[in-house]
Amino acid sequence: MESTFVIGVNFKNANVEVRSAFSMGAEKQMQCNTLAKQYDFQDFVVLSTCNRTEIYGSGSFRKAENMITEICEQPVELFNQYKFVKTSEDAIRHIFNVASGLDSQILGDYEILGQFKNACRISKENGLLGPVFERMANVCIQASKEIKTKTDLSRGTVSASYAAIEVIRNRFGEASAKALLVGMGKLGNNIAKNIKHYLPNIELTISNRTYSTAAEIAESEGFSLIPFEEVVSSIKDYNIVVLCANGNDRKLMPEDLPEDKPLLILDLSVPRSIHQDCLKRAHIEILDIDTISQILNETFEKRSTYVPIAHEIIDKHMAEFLDWRVFYKKRDQIVTMKQMFIDSSRECTYLATLDEASREVLVNKAMQKFVLNLKDNQSMDPEVILGRFKEFCHRHETGMDFKLLKSKNKRK
Repeated sequence: MESTFVIGVNFKNANVEVRSAFSMGAEKQMQCNTLAKQYDFQDFVVLSTCNRTEIYGSGSFRKAENMITEICEQPVELFNQYKFVKTSEDAIRHIFNVASGLDSQILGDYEILGQFKNACRISKENGLLGPVFERMANVCIQASKEIKTKTDLSRGTVSASYAAIEVIRNRFGEASAKALLVGMGKLGNNIAKNIKHYLPNIELTISNRTYSTAAEIAESEGFSLIPFEEVVSSIKDYNIVVLCANGNDRKLMPEDLPEDKPLLILDLSVPRSIHQDCLKRAHIEILDIDTISQILNETFEKRSTYVPIAHEIIDKHMAEFLDWRVFYKKRDQIVTMKQMFIDSSRECTYLATLDEASREVLVNKAMQKFVLNLKDNQSMDPEVILGRFKEFCHRHETGMDFKLLKSKNKRK
């Protein structure tokens, strides 16, 4: 794992415009995976959300850097200005923190775990998730779930979708209002359900580029529906507009907005779905993902008290993974040694009188000593260890235990 790396941009070092420039939708992620196979990456995971575009892998992070700028069609100088790179155990810890919501713009955001799992699934489907990296990803998921269970870091719904609900509630209270939600991906779907659950006074209309997707949701949840092509012409009919569509589609322009009617626009798209000139309209309030996340963070400061506990849980899982990695690297040696112990136990006259289960217990005890020495990185000659085991087998009736086996090996 010394070659493990993380490279990318995220909310800590890049604003929404920069993150938009390096955002990777499904098509770009597929291009990235195709290039990764050409570059002979064995481990390669692309995680692109509204808050980050990061690549986790093993090998040359320079190649990954070239891929990001090439696929996103952005100058290397821009990426270098905002990128961050982590390697070895620093990279592993970063991946653990991301999967657990500790590195999220909204502390404790549990939605990131699903995004992380999905990114790993896509990598595995493309043959870009080796056994060690897959084990690490699974341990990250276990750590995240334990943090959620044992702390209040993620209590309630802590996500961009809930942040949007808090903003609308703060602005409109119990007053009736009409809202238009554009984009019915996972984020849009969650916002729609939260509006229905938490804000029954809001009359919601949804829209999506793929009409059938929105129609199915509208029918099952009881929402109104308009075609994607009618979004721009219909904006003037609403008090609230939530944008979760792909920001690479046509952006809203100042002329698309009402002249004098107050309007709240929550632009959660990355890239943005609204032109920056719209910010000049005094009667229209426009909040992007960064602003919304900051508003919510202020209400969740108490979550930070659970961060030390979360880090302790991560430390434990990381240590277990790093120990497992040592054994995995020496798995052939371990398997060979165990077979030698088994063969030797069958040759021993005394042990031959024991049943298979009893012999297996003795073999496993010997293997425990062997593996402990591996863990401690002690220098061992397999023939010496086998000799000690044979000696133990033949002297078993005298009550000799494994302390002698261990002490003799140390003296050797």
